[in-house]
Amino acid sequence: MMVHSRVTELVRENKDVFTMKFDSSITAKPGQFLMIWVPGGKEIPMSLSNTSSPPSITFRTFGETTKTLSRLKIGDRVFYRGPYGNSYPEPSGKVAYVGGGTGVASLNAMILKYRGDVFVGARTRDDLFLIRDGYKIATDDGSLGFKGTVIDLFLPHLSEYDYVFVCGPEPMVKSFIDRVDRRTHSKVFFSLERLMKCGVGICDSCSINGYRVCKDGTIFSMDDVLKMTEFGVYKRSESGKMEFFTNGKR
Repeated sequence: MMVHSRVTELVRENKDVFTMKFDSSITAKPGQFLMIWVPGGKEIPMSLSNTSSPPSITFRTFGETTKTLSRLKIGDRVFYRGPYGNSYPEPSGKVAYVGGGTGVASLNAMILKYRGDVFVGARTRDDLFLIRDGYKIATDDGSLGFKGTVIDLFLPHLSEYDYVFVCGPEPMVKSFIDRVDRRTHSKVFFSLERLMKCGVGICDSCSINGYRVCKDGTIFSMDDVLKMTEFGVYKRSESGKMEFFTNGKR
């Protein structure tokens, strides 16, 4: 059932990323998502970047719905269904978070709840957001922190952690999977991103090898992702057309 809430705060994080707080009493866990809608736009999935009260979403403007969201004012209404999906497991021991792109938004809800070391990657320093003191940063151009990818930065430290949570674009996550030591003792979980239309496991647009990202995830263990032979190789467009990732192979 779709409900609506009023916008209570809208903060511009960088040139095209915004965080919106809204007056909702929803009960959600880190890793869960909402199907967001505004008049004139499409329904789109968004992870909650904060599950406390008031909850928030953090998003990059890339289409009509997100552009409309970025133009809302305090008191305007935002419509949504959910929360949907499973959640990150509760960690123990030493914890690491590895985020790239808007994946940092999903991880942020966990970071606020469970302490850990945070590794963040972006193309340039201007693309970073939700950064706090102590974060370990990688930029492709070396404009801030380590020069290279966040995977390059993190993997040498994998063995130091008991739990690792990863979220980012599919090619980034596939790079992690392809390069990780499969014998690691670390418990590794991924929040996967795929096109979603229904959010409740009916339309199958987000399916990977029969796993419905919206219903069976979006959080998957490394063992689950290793079984997904389609992951990082191809995805489905909105029309259902198969689209291959650059250099997509398993």
